[in-house]
Amino acid sequence: MQTKLNIKTSLKAGLMAAIAAAIINVLLFFIFHALGVITDDILIQPNQPLTFIPVIISSILPTLVASFVFFLIEKYSRNGFKSFRVVAIVLLLLSFMNPFMGIEGITIGYALALNLMHIVVVASLLFFIKREKQSAADLSLT
Repeated sequence: MQTKLNIKTSLKAGLMAAIAAAIINVLLFFIFHALGVITDDILIQPNQPLTFIPVIISSILPTLVASFVFFLIEKYSRNGFKSFRVVAIVLLLLSFMNPFMGIEGITIGYALALNLMHIVVVASLLFFIKREKQSAADLSLT
């Protein structure tokens, strides 16, 4: 029998992933900004350069929403984590086009830096959900 995560555990994994992703992405933002990869002359937000606040928000909100989506997939499918992982990776791959197509005048380095931040969010989420699944499976064996 396969152990499924409940809503509380799914959201807990999502919250841990969101915090980890936000911290890593803010560090990456400051590193890339200091190196001149992320610059203030490219306007991401309406007539404003990218700052660390949108990086935090963009790391936390989608991760929490995704953890709820994971719960729904987990609840209504046979192999929730596997299905969720496929959906997450497909959406990650699609998100790679966004910086190149959605931001006027963006450099390749800037777009790649943003894409790295997307990878951090997805990797963090998959890591913490898998860890919670493993922990739940270990508890059910004892």
